[in-house]
Amino acid sequence: MKSILEISNVKIIPYIILFVSILFSISGQLLMKYTMSHTDEGILDWVFLQKLVLAVSVYCLGIVNWILALRSVKLSIAYPLTSLNYVGILFGSHYFFNEVITLTRIAGVITIFLGILLVVIPLKKSI
Repeated sequence: MKSILEISNVKIIPYIILFVSILFSISGQLLMKYTMSHTDEGILDWVFLQKLVLAVSVYCLGIVNWILALRSVKLSIAYPLTSLNYVGILFGSHYFFNEVITLTRIAGVITIFLGILLVVIPLKKSI
């Protein structure tokens, strides 16, 4: 009997770690944008530096999770999955910074997502 965390010989935990990496990466990028958008005081201001350190720290947590995920996930699968950052940034930019989501952007993200599916979904070997 297979464990709950194993589906068709694929262990789920490394993929969870990979998706956490993607979430940290998206969050870090959005925090960097927020920090840089609210710098009226100056770059060497203490409050600015604290926000920047937080943003970079969150982004670095994504890198650490990425390294951990690469222990078990094939790079040829993990790297294309990081393209999900585009989706997260698109919606995060709209939600937090009121950026407009155009039909062209949606078409681009759908194209990227379909490309990810083509790379990640394993094809059955023909016998």
